[in-house]
Amino acid sequence: MILVKNLKSVSDQQWSTTEKYPGVRWKFLIDADFMGSSGLSVGFAEIAPGGDLTLHHHSPAEIYVVTNGTGILNKSGELEEIKKDDVVYISGNARHGLKNIGKESLEFYWIFPTDRFSEVEYFN
Repeated sequence: MILVKNLKSVSDQQWSTTEKYPGVRWKFLIDADFMGSSGLSVGFAEIAPGGDLTLHHHSPAEIYVVTNGTGILNKSGELEEIKKDDVVYISGNARHGLKNIGKESLEFYWIFPTDRFSEVEYFN
């Protein structure tokens, strides 16, 4: 199986949100729940200005590929600014969070080494 996905190709998919992470929304691009893929789950997230993906952790490792905006990455209490074109590796169970500090959307792809995002259990 070879898939090519982008935001336009999933335009009919509703944005997902939760009150737990204010100002954050996401769509699934590669995910077994949506297209029968396996081994990786990839999505695209946007954090509105002032929005906050609060400190959390989960067992699988994760990668962010930042495509727009600037934010503060909370690495278990150590803060680092990230911006467009940065790639972030987060090891399994590492506590992390991300806050948009810019005036435009902070946008990034996230990648999990799981068949589906629904397998990832978030802990605060």
